[in-house]
Amino acid sequence: MKVALSTDWVLKRDHGIEMLDLMAELYREAELYTLAHVPKAVLGPIEERPIRSTFLSKKVTEPSEIFKYLFALPSTLKGLFIPCSVDVIINISRGLSHGFKKCDKTPLLSYVYDLFWLSREPQGLKQRLFWGQAKSFALKEFKKASHIWAANADIQKELARHGIESEVLEPFYKVEEFPLFPENIFKREVIMIEPGELTDVELERLLLNLDGHKVRLLGDARSGFDPAFFLGNPCAGEFAPMLASSLVFMDFSRAVFPRNALAMHSCGGRVLAASENKQQVYLEGEGTRFYSKAELLNANLDELLKDFDVDSKKLHASNNRFHGTRFKRKIEIKISSLKE
Repeated sequence: MKVALSTDWVLKRDHGIEMLDLMAELYREAELYTLAHVPKAVLGPIEERPIRSTFLSKKVTEPSEIFKYLFALPSTLKGLFIPCSVDVIINISRGLSHGFKKCDKTPLLSYVYDLFWLSREPQGLKQRLFWGQAKSFALKEFKKASHIWAANADIQKELARHGIESEVLEPFYKVEEFPLFPENIFKREVIMIEPGELTDVELERLLLNLDGHKVRLLGDARSGFDPAFFLGNPCAGEFAPMLASSLVFMDFSRAVFPRNALAMHSCGGRVLAASENKQQVYLEGEGTRFYSKAELLNANLDELLKDFDVDSKKLHASNNRFHGTRFKRKIEIKISSLKE
């Protein structure tokens, strides 16, 4: 069976690219079709194949820049043709890339990792003018898919509002790299923070409020702050023990999929998350408390953690729903059904 892959962009490594990575590993010969591609920006199995892209590859280097060309996206998508010799198309979509031109007979299996109109706000008059047009085009094209997986219940409900059926299949991350360590190996005494888009003023306020606690920040150091606070972006082998030694993980990130907070759960730890970032669909249940960003920046940490006890083993086990094997198996079963 000849498989083609498609996705919105291949510009830098992020969690959405990890979804595509798994498909690229499974289907080593599959060509990839995308709106924009920066060569060698993403190492690994994705780059080990022909990658077909549009004129946007010469125009953009960041995902946000794609949306400067909303006015041209429908015609641009239709201008890249996936040939009829392909037996099935596997699409990892952020809301647009299922719209590439294809033969009517070619089955399209679309995994909706994100919907751009749910997770982004149009910037400037030009984007606002063409936002609705791009959304309407996307919804029309979704109805041509043979099968759609939604990454979460919110996406499923949004598609259903427009008469589009889908099956929830949550994203995966490498759960196996974040074990539950034996008790008493690490003292849980560090406050681990993912600052996300906190401004320097907000971050300074938070650090002052946490004065007296051991604090570590994910990401690169910011000027004006003690670089000793910052951990960069550690690999899982380093990161798992750091999480296991953390009293709590404070998540201010706006990531569509809160992988680092879930990794904290896998290591048996608690999470405090900013409610504005709309990650409840993945983090709801035992192990996470949601507060507004202002409450997290200003509140007394002891009060936030009062009576916040968790069953570490249960919390770790709950993360098996995000295991890559489960995700891969669902895709493989659907592909196999097309051969019958």
